[in-house]
Amino acid sequence: MNFPDRYSRQVLFPGIGAEGQQKLAAARVAIVGCGATGTCVAGSLGRAGVGQLRIIDRDFVEPSNLQRQSLFDEADAAESLPKAVAAAKKISAFNSQVQVQAEVADLTPENIHALLQGQDLLLDATDNFETRYLINDFAVKHGVPWIYAAAVAAYAVTMNIIPGETACLACMFPAPPQGTVETCDTAGILNSAVNLVASIQATEAIKFLVGSRGQLRLTLLSCVL
Repeated sequence: MNFPDRYSRQVLFPGIGAEGQQKLAAARVAIVGCGATGTCVAGSLGRAGVGQLRIIDRDFVEPSNLQRQSLFDEADAAESLPKAVAAAKKISAFNSQVQVQAEVADLTPENIHALLQGQDLLLDATDNFETRYLINDFAVKHGVPWIYAAAVAAYAVTMNIIPGETACLACMFPAPPQGTVETCDTAGILNSAVNLVASIQATEAIKFLVGSRGQLRLTLLSCVL
């Protein structure tokens, strides 16, 4: 089924237009992690018309996810569906024009090339620095832009990383945080914090994909609700 006016309001925005919408349709984006941030940003980019989304996550939907992971419902939790598969089904249901590849896998040094090669942009929706450094090393080595994003409790942080133009994650944080690091399991999380950081990440992704490089934020952004 074709909906010729699907993106009409988005195309009206001067920063996108018809040409930008075509660029979105041709874009390939990998989202590493399909929890709170991942589902929010995947849903936003799917509705925006990004042509190909590759969603990578090893976990399965649980009832505790439903408070903040916006692409899942009670049926997904009852069936313990893989998060990547459940997210792909939801996106395909509201936008069949988007090709969604569900990869039920943990990102590792052994599979990172196969999972991230050929992508125009990488989006971090993980919950640990080990995987983020892995993404960073791959991105810097291959010159692929990526966007770091995290949220815990009422705190959100994000940064665009363009190899050769901006500092990379290892430049900003030469070593991972030491000692006790708060997580959603220990500090909890507000779904509003997730929605905030995912919205910023999705906006920055769209800026990059439509070619508005001059509008990209080039500094780390952090905020507390």
